[in-house]
Amino acid sequence: MASISETGHAKNVANFESLITSIAAYGTSYNPSKDSIKLPALQTLLTASKESLNALNIAQSAYSNAVAARESAFEPFSKLITRVYPQH
Repeated sequence: MASISETGHAKNVANFESLITSIAAYGTSYNPSKDSIKLPALQTLLTASKESLNALNIAQSAYSNAVAARESAFEPFSKLITRVYPQH
């Protein structure tokens, strides 16, 4: 299984979750006028972000497996191709 490290998008999602936790600690005193930055909207965005990150990890794993299979399938040809390839 591929290693999932906390860099890039994963780190951004983790930081976003920390931000939401901090906002939730404010309670009712956090009351922005814009709906897109209210706590329920941010929690919905966090859920969507986690789902997207999970889908990315699944797709990355499938891609890595396909590349490994292709590399192993062509591995026997590497020495043969260098001998067959004409030298000009």
